[in-house]
Amino acid sequence: MNLFGTAIILAGGKSKRMGFDKSQMEICGEPIVGLIIKQLRKAFDDIIIVTNNPDAFSGLDARITEDLLKGYGPLGGIHAGLRLSKSRYAFLTACDMPIISPDYARFMIEIAEKELPHAVISEKGDWIEPFHALYCKDLADDIKASVEKGMYRIFDVLENKNIIKISEDKVREYSPDLSIFTNLNHVKDLEEFLSRVRAGGIKNVLL
Repeated sequence: MNLFGTAIILAGGKSKRMGFDKSQMEICGEPIVGLIIKQLRKAFDDIIIVTNNPDAFSGLDARITEDLLKGYGPLGGIHAGLRLSKSRYAFLTACDMPIISPDYARFMIEIAEKELPHAVISEKGDWIEPFHALYCKDLADDIKASVEKGMYRIFDVLENKNIIKISEDKVREYSPDLSIFTNLNHVKDLEEFLSRVRAGGIKNVLL
């Protein structure tokens, strides 16, 4: 098994705050998941979409799977993606995060290759970003054990694990405005993002 090569896109959320299925958003006429896949292809050979609506993603350049642990939100999606990963480490993002930095992903890979941690994640202020991160395939078993104990956050799984945290200052070397953590949760978020795209203010997005 290769150390790297797989990227996972979570696309199973209920989109309650957006009011419609976020995974079906379009960015300047292109499906958002297709846009994310194009960016991921710069750094990853194998892409997995985790969704409870497989038919919605037919025809995309990715493998599609469903949650194996049903009803546990993003944690269930991470579990399914890691189970299917062809590499020991998988990069994780979500269908409502339209900006990927392939260069930053490669930087994370370099760190993981040297240290072989359970995960490589980023700091943003006092927060740890669970997406735009690398996770070891071995964590799938820990996720299942965590769910069985009634703990449903990825941070519960990572507690007491070998985690490498990348400082916000270092992240900003690759994404000065931290746009890689852009998350389109509400209609207002989408409208503001599209306005920035039309104004040419987002260079990372492939259009």
